Amino acid sequence: MKVQKFRGQTSVEALAKVKEALGEDAVILSTRRVREGGKWLYEMTAAVDFEPPEPETPFHGKEGFSLVLREIEGLKGLIEGLKCCLKPRSPLGELLLSQGVPAEVLKIFGQNGDLNKEAFLKKLSSSVAKRVETKPFSRVQVFIGQAGVGKTTSLVKLAARFSCNGQRVGLLSLDTVRVGAREQISRYAELLDLPLAFARPEEFKEALKGLKNWDYVLVDTPAISASFPEHALARLLKASPEVSLHLVLRATEAASAVKKLWERLEGLGVRSLVITHLEALGSSGPLFWIFMAGLPPVSFFSTGDRVPEDFERATPKRLLSLLLRNLEMEETYVA
Repeated sequence: MKVQKFRGQTSVEALAKVKEALGEDAVILSTRRVREGGKWLYEMTAAVDFEPPEPETPFHGKEGFSLVLREIEGLKGLIEGLKCCLKPRSPLGELLLSQGVPAEVLKIFGQNGDLNKEAFLKKLSSSVAKRVETKPFSRVQVFIGQAGVGKTTSLVKLAARFSCNGQRVGLLSLDTVRVGAREQISRYAELLDLPLAFARPEEFKEALKGLKNWDYVLVDTPAISASFPEHALARLLKASPEVSLHLVLRATEAASAVKKLWERLEGLGVRSLVITHLEALGSSGPLFWIFMAGLPPVSFFSTGDRVPEDFERATPKRLLSLLLRNLEMEETYVA
């Protein structure tokens, strides 16, 4: 395979050079804008395979028709990919990508990342309000998430906030298997003088009956895993109309990991997101995954280890400030 780079003042000029040098069989691998001699140029990386082509197989019957359909679908995907390549991102778009803003989120703020600072800030300011949970609290709040995201500490911080406001709060832990789980939440409950009960997930509905006199019941759960899968979470939600699920996610989580997890949980009716470990976030770029399609709004932020000081209700103003924290937007990126 032969790989070459070509530059032109326009994408059409660069593409013409590709075809002239490598022929019609050339494949566009990438397109970007680069600075050269004080001017922005379009650079295309293209390749052509010099391997001898395989002998063509004639199409016969239904099998041949299926092969044709697959070929058509493949060509459609290639054309869509080339369309994106021929629309290079702006310098600001490239800069935001380099700071961890997910590509699929960047398209929300500008087609294919082709945007300027003013348009980006305007769109961001108008979008944050839609990403904040504003509904009243449900009486039974169940905290779910993967191992190590901060479910237990987030739950305890919220319980402390409710208690400081004069509300009666009860804690219920369904995490009866993990080593140290019982001791951890028991220590918190003792320090905050909060009632605490334990039950297995299958006993959840019955356990709620013994906690009906509390203003709020906050429920800790095992980590989402093969031993505590999605259908177990669905059963918790069906236990009472007062139950709501809140997914706890690290601010530093990769967008791809969030997307993969959400594909498993999307049908459960998760009420909100609780974002933790914000103190570990350098550039706020990775946090932009909160704008990915389908995700529920954000209800709380956890910004440190202090209980309950480092736990706050999400607001549009606060979310906007977190998203802009340490985010570089000067359009000085040079490839």
